[in-house]
Amino acid sequence: MKTTKILVPIDGTERSMHSLDFIKKIYEPNDVEVTIMNVKELVFVDGISMSDEIKNSEKFGRELLEKAREVMDGYDVSLYFTFGYAGDEIVKRAKDDGVEIIVMTKSTKTGLTRIIGSCTSYVLKHTTSTVMVIPE
Repeated sequence: MKTTKILVPIDGTERSMHSLDFIKKIYEPNDVEVTIMNVKELVFVDGISMSDEIKNSEKFGRELLEKAREVMDGYDVSLYFTFGYAGDEIVKRAKDDGVEIIVMTKSTKTGLTRIIGSCTSYVLKHTTSTVMVIPE
């Protein structure tokens, strides 16, 4: 039986974890391969990145991903952490891994242009994968 490849970007907020609960509600463990990813955007000061900030960001990102793996106990889960612009990295990972569905949560920001969030909007415009946007 063919499994569906799903990519779930998480950012550390409680709302981003709702995507994992959604997947568990609609897919059986044997039906999907789930990649959970976290992207940390680097901030440069005068062209120099802060090495301690990089180490701390990676540690936080990897801990977050391990917590997410626990939520998905029983599912085929792989974890991916990287630095970069979240939208670009999500689109690239989906393409490289042959992801069929990207599951993201909608933005909590107000205003018409932020209904789904800038990162989600970017992914929608640039990916060939199906994108599912989950409400809070």
